[in-house]
This record gives sequence, C-alpha cells and structure tokens, in this order.
Amino acid sequence: MINSLKLSLIVVFFSIIINFIFSIIFYFLKDFKNFSWKKIMENFFILPIFLPPSVIGYLILIFLSRNSFLGKFFLENFNLKFIFSINGAIVASILVSLPIIYQNIKLAFNNIEKEYIETAQCLGVNTFQMLIYIYIPMTYHKLLSTLILGIGRAFGEFGATILVAGNIPNKTRTLPLALYTAIEGGDFISANKYLLLILIISSFLLGMYQFLMKKKI
Repeated sequence: MINSLKLSLIVVFFSIIINFIFSIIFYFLKDFKNFSWKKIMENFFILPIFLPPSVIGYLILIFLSRNSFLGKFFLENFNLKFIFSINGAIVASILVSLPIIYQNIKLAFNNIEKEYIETAQCLGVNTFQMLIYIYIPMTYHKLLSTLILGIGRAFGEFGATILVAGNIPNKTRTLPLALYTAIEGGDFISANKYLLLILIISSFLLGMYQFLMKKKI
C-alpha cells in the first residue's frame, strides 16, 4: 500500500507541476495571442475531456513507444522511456488533467479587470512582474482550487495509465491500479483498505476544494 501511495504521489506531483507551469507559459505566449494556431492548440488541450482514457493511452503508445520518432528521441538523448515506466504514468496524468488546469487558469486570468493590466503596461511592467504582482495575487483562490481539481483528476487516473505504464508492482502500480488488482485477484481485504485510503484522500481534496470556493465567495 505504501509503495502504491508513493507512486501515486510522484505521478500527481510531477503532472500537476508540469501542467501549471506549461499552462501559465502558454497563456502568456504573445506570438500566439491573436493567432489561429493558439486556438487550434487549445482545442488539443481540451480534447482529452471528450476522449475515453483507453484512447488517450493508445495515442501515448503510438507517439511515445520505442519505435516512434519521439520515443527514440527521448530514449537516445535523455535516456527516458515511457512505456511500462512511471514516466508513462506521469504523461497519462498530464494529458487527462491538462484540460482542467489550463481552462481554469485561462478563465481566472481572463476575468481580471483590464484596467489593472492596462495600467501596469503603461508603467512598463514586464510580463513576469505582472504575473507575480497582478495575476497571481488577484486569482490565487481560483488557482488553488484549480490545483485541487487537477490533483483529484491526476490521482484518479486509471484507464490510460494501465495501457501505457502497465500494472507493475513497486514500479507503476498506483493506488487505482492496486485497487483494481486486489479486486481482480479476489483479495477483498486489501481492496477495502485501498478503497478506504482512496476515499480518505478524495474526501480531503473535496473538503479543500469546497473551503477554497467558500473563501472565494
């Protein structure tokens, strides 16, 4: 149980950090600000919401397997492999949680009153300073609630993960996969323990989300 919890936390941590940084950087890409390519790319970010997890997993297998161009590139240059490894589980969680994180960050930043942005621009404030002193302080409740939603989605990822990373004990078996394995093997004592732990974590995340939403109001 401890190993599965540890693996789940690793997957969640890296997927959420990567998605947060990527979403903020992409939002501020000036070259794409009024360009149709940005809208096309945003549609790709949102698409995983409407795709079955098995489809997402299969797409990862196609594009990141050892025989694919990207798979060979990462393996030869960074010694990174994604199939049957924790890296694959992280990629799967990145893809399924990105729509939630990017859309909520975009909505939060877009809702900032334009007067603050225009005043800062007139004063010569650069993009990074605007992010630190305007965007984040004025939207931190929304950003925190987005963080909780992203964590919840990444924590519960199952379908794409089992296709890409497999279900290898102490290597890629996250908590949802451990619960599935216990049920499949008829070990309902272990299954109940996993279930209880997942319910506790999920309930905690729900409580944090509701608290942040109340604070926002």
